[in-house]
Amino acid sequence: MQRLLQFLYKYRTFILLILLEGICFWIIVRSNSYQGAKYFTSSNHLVASITSASDQVGDYFGLASQNELLAEENARLRQRLLNLTDSVFMAQFLLDSSQMGIKAKVIDNSLFFRNNYLTLNKGLGHGVRPGMGVVGPEGIVGQVLHTTKNYSTVISVLHSKSMISAHHNRTRTLCSVVWKGEDPLYADLQFLPRHIPIAPGDSISTSGYNSTYPEDQMIGVVSDVYLEEDATFYSVKVKLSTNFYTLTHVYLLEL
Repeated sequence: MQRLLQFLYKYRTFILLILLEGICFWIIVRSNSYQGAKYFTSSNHLVASITSASDQVGDYFGLASQNELLAEENARLRQRLLNLTDSVFMAQFLLDSSQMGIKAKVIDNSLFFRNNYLTLNKGLGHGVRPGMGVVGPEGIVGQVLHTTKNYSTVISVLHSKSMISAHHNRTRTLCSVVWKGEDPLYADLQFLPRHIPIAPGDSISTSGYNSTYPEDQMIGVVSDVYLEEDATFYSVKVKLSTNFYTLTHVYLLEL
């Protein structure tokens, strides 16, 4: 114990320097969105490789649940094929399927911060570029922010700066969907005028009025509707179609 104290005393200046540099680095990446996305979201090669290896171990023990989810998705696709008896609808289905350009696996995913990100196991070497939209089996996921050769960082829908151009499917009325940092399962619908009829159970999807997502990608379903007496717009809660707790595989869209 005495030798340890002597060592710390002898190199106290160097240890203090390293500690202060670490604090400065932490402040820089936490205060700047680009640096934060680049270093804290595991898109750099070293951390992403470690995360990927850890994720593979977790996958082995989660094979049963993943197989069940894949079976459910296959059942939905089979039912959709059975319902597509008209050639026009079949052509539309094939068109929608061709939009699912690059398949990727989620190897890191944050949920409980104000600004959340995902890391995918595909990057520049696989054709991934910043700005591409990301969707999952059930709905939209986010937008590619940063890429390296083999990995990419995605701004999640669960992010304070994520505003999605949407429409109310039943009336095709334009609105926006934002996440206010609360429950990862729910988002808020904004700017839907009070004269538009809306009710729990109504579906909300992308409007197509941006360069990230094509039209009619599922966002979620209305869960609660509020309207104050003098309000111009509704206050609406939307249950997100994508369950970010269980999200494992996504598709990157090429528009």
